[in-house]
Amino acid sequence: MNSQTNNTHKIKASSSQMNEMLEYYQGYLTYNASNYIIARAKLSNATITFYRTNVVLFQGLNEIKEYNYWANKYGLTVENVEKKDYINYSNLSIIGSDEVGNGDYFGPIVVCATFVATDKIEQLRHLGVKDSKLLTDKQMIPMALKIANLIPYSIVYLDPIRINSLTKNKDNFNFIKAYLHNKVINSILKKIGDVKYDAILIDEFTPKEKYFEYLKDTSNVVRNINLIKQGEKVHMSIAAASILARVAFLRELSKLSTKYDLELLKGAGPEVDRNAINFVKSFGWDELKNVAKMKFANTERIRKYFLNNPMPKSRQGHFYNEE
Repeated sequence: MNSQTNNTHKIKASSSQMNEMLEYYQGYLTYNASNYIIARAKLSNATITFYRTNVVLFQGLNEIKEYNYWANKYGLTVENVEKKDYINYSNLSIIGSDEVGNGDYFGPIVVCATFVATDKIEQLRHLGVKDSKLLTDKQMIPMALKIANLIPYSIVYLDPIRINSLTKNKDNFNFIKAYLHNKVINSILKKIGDVKYDAILIDEFTPKEKYFEYLKDTSNVVRNINLIKQGEKVHMSIAAASILARVAFLRELSKLSTKYDLELLKGAGPEVDRNAINFVKSFGWDELKNVAKMKFANTERIRKYFLNNPMPKSRQGHFYNEE
């Protein structure tokens, strides 16, 4: 539901939607010691306030852009606004970049960039390339092989060991994604050489100004980029990149499962907690950081389990030293 009063909109969000929105604006948030407010995100022309009642309030000159993104995503009423700067990218030659794995407790974060020239768009469409959320893993695996034979692409990833070893200033997941997107875009640009492209698009995971702030200490930052909401629907290059990234993620997760002779599950739900508990029982606490992203909330739930159900000393490792 929503309401409007002079540059103001609000959404009554579910708990999972609130968490998704808070993660998106990570880096803009200031937390309040208030009985009513969780946090505020202050952008250049909009302020988003997160209330403990799960109401999210959008205010400011450009609040409608932020509200419409979430309203569209969650099936709410979208306000009509004049789009003076709208560009139809769908039939242009585009470098597109997308990431996967940031919602999975086990396995790496994988980012892929593809270059899709205008004359390849229809061929990809015939292959069935579309928003990866509309495809199953079983459908994507053979499709990825065909995509890889049709268009240039580059893939980079950061495995759990390296993610968990990052310093506190750099273990922010949006920083990791910004770093990997910039790295993979540099890679695809080298791969295609002097071939002409019309734009570089990244499936938006944070506002553009924050993206460049994350990269302020990074060398060779590609600046002629645009972050696009729902990028997989905007251009075939992002849809293809999401499929290639997903299949690469599945391959890396399978390698870890084979190494430990234990199937590591996708996602971050209760079944993954149980999966991780079984992993720790078999291989010990210290080994968990080699397969899982320890900053996830799953880690604390798993820790609580072992505080109530102590593991043998041979499996404890640094478990109690990390409390």
